[in-house]
Amino acid sequence: MAKKKAARRKSDPFPEDALKDLERSLKSDALPSIVILRGEERYFRDRGVDLAVAAAKEAGLDLCRHDALDPEYAVARLLDDLVTGALFAGARCVVLHSAERVVVDRASKASAPVREAMLARLETKAEGMLVLSAEKLRADHALVKAAAAAGGKVVGCRRLWDSPPAWDPDPRKAELVQWTAARARALGVKRNLSEAAFVAAATGNDLSAIEDQLQRLVGRGAEAIAELVAWDASASPWEVAEHIACGDVRRAAAGVETLFAGGASQRDGSRTIDTAGIAAQLCTALSAKLREAVRGAEVLASGGTPAAAAQAAGVKGPKAAVESFQKRMQSRPPGAWRPALDAFCAVERKTRSTVTVDATDFVHLALHLRRRRAGGPSQSGAQRPRIAR
Repeated sequence: MAKKKAARRKSDPFPEDALKDLERSLKSDALPSIVILRGEERYFRDRGVDLAVAAAKEAGLDLCRHDALDPEYAVARLLDDLVTGALFAGARCVVLHSAERVVVDRASKASAPVREAMLARLETKAEGMLVLSAEKLRADHALVKAAAAAGGKVVGCRRLWDSPPAWDPDPRKAELVQWTAARARALGVKRNLSEAAFVAAATGNDLSAIEDQLQRLVGRGAEAIAELVAWDASASPWEVAEHIACGDVRRAAAGVETLFAGGASQRDGSRTIDTAGIAAQLCTALSAKLREAVRGAEVLASGGTPAAAAQAAGVKGPKAAVESFQKRMQSRPPGAWRPALDAFCAVERKTRSTVTVDATDFVHLALHLRRRRAGGPSQSGAQRPRIAR
């Protein structure tokens, strides 16, 4: 198990460790020719950019900032900064936010000269430093490979895991909670892991918001948590769907309430608060997870292995996705997945009618799909709630 943890960490390193390595590199005598901050977590990307900019100012570089999402962004100005010399300094530090819009977009003819200019800077070992912040930039992209070959720094800024590892379900072991506790210590806020778990749960997987919450606790005692930490978390429909599918009523109910009260978090960091939109997203996520489970259950019922079940279900991608699927399959017997899908389809049909579907419908579904101990109904003897068809 220890080897499994180590392998996962090596293939997907902790962003804080990568940023510390970047900080050490920026304090060396020679600045790297390029710094690429790639990944979905903007909090880490912005911190990396701040570190690089501070080092560039310390070295006396002329700072040139660009953002491909800025309405005033101009390819010509970026290209000019890349290929011409600095006016008032010996070299330039060119910073480009939302760099994926430039270096990944092959359809844009205007972007091709920019990519070529960046590669030329690395090949010719031009003076100065190039800093790119990109949400979506593959590790095998030509520019990333060129950066590594030129001795540049490539920093992975992935989102933190907000659920505990499959081999240790203690919620305090979630990477997000561990980070929250460490960040609290760095800010001088003395909090244990249980209190850090409360802050993370109340805020959601939003590192900037978590830091704001912790700032409120500076200089205050433990009793101030309930008073000062605002419960303002949005939830991911895919996370809530996982709890419903696995029969975890407690987490499912809390997640559904958070979704419909606080909004559904999107991959770009925005939040959807439209009830109909949230119901549609939750149905999409549940449909995908339950149909995967039904396909996998057929393999398991015939004596197949969990790996074969994942393959039959079409579960691919990162190791964490496969582990999540296998954990889901362990939550109920193979024969129970088809009835679970049928119960969900009854709710899904309501969303296509004139009947309004809200949080209550999904909580009822979660209760219907709740995990039960072997031997039948729950200990209370309560009957299973009916799902309207």
